Amino acid sequence: MFSQLQTRFEPILGGFLTSPPLARLADGNMTVAEYRSIMKQVYYYVRENPQLQALATVYFRGRDRAMVKPFLQHAISEIDHDQLALNDFVTLGGDASDVPYKNPLPETAGLTAYAFYQINNLNPLGYIGYLFFLEFFPTQAGGLVTEKLNEIGVKENALTFLRDHIEIDQAHNRLMVRYADLLIKDEADLDCVEYSIKTTAKLYEQMLTAAIKDAHEEADTGWNWEELNADRKTPDGVRISDVA
Repeated sequence: MFSQLQTRFEPILGGFLTSPPLARLADGNMTVAEYRSIMKQVYYYVRENPQLQALATVYFRGRDRAMVKPFLQHAISEIDHDQLALNDFVTLGGDASDVPYKNPLPETAGLTAYAFYQINNLNPLGYIGYLFFLEFFPTQAGGLVTEKLNEIGVKENALTFLRDHIEIDQAHNRLMVRYADLLIKDEADLDCVEYSIKTTAKLYEQMLTAAIKDAHEEADTGWNWEELNADRKTPDGVRISDVA
């Protein structure tokens, strides 16, 4: 099943690499400020991924339970990757003091929301497609992306997130072979995972496009009160009596 899935992935990746935000980078037109804005949005979706992957295991039954342990170990390995993205954001000149307590752009929320929707409302196996795109994009195209980022002035010390995923996702790719071969059982499953890859690629493209725009016209996304209340933190200029 993995070889069939990989064959279906190749044209999706090819289309993504020629999408407007990636073409902007390839042409040398992306700016450091735009990449900084992208890393801010990467932080938001990546911090959800460990818990999201653990959530998917709730639906494993029968022989699929054999994948619970690898899935959870994989999820654990994703912890703190959001901090790498935030570190790169700061290295590129960003102020991260309020970032954890702000809402992401709607397009970023849409990317994360799709994964939760796929798991909870559709075939949870489709989550493999979300994971497949995020794991194989950096290993297959990350080298080229980092070269182009270097060319526009992004220094190596601001590429910790991308460099880490180029390397660590090699091991994750090997896990994906096991996931695909053990969890994908028929053509319907394969179609489901392929659709999820396509959807993730499209939503990721939209997130990149929105982040690039936000570098020039920063949106006020508002406070994320769940994060603020969890840390019992009150932002500057907000009275305690205003906090729900």
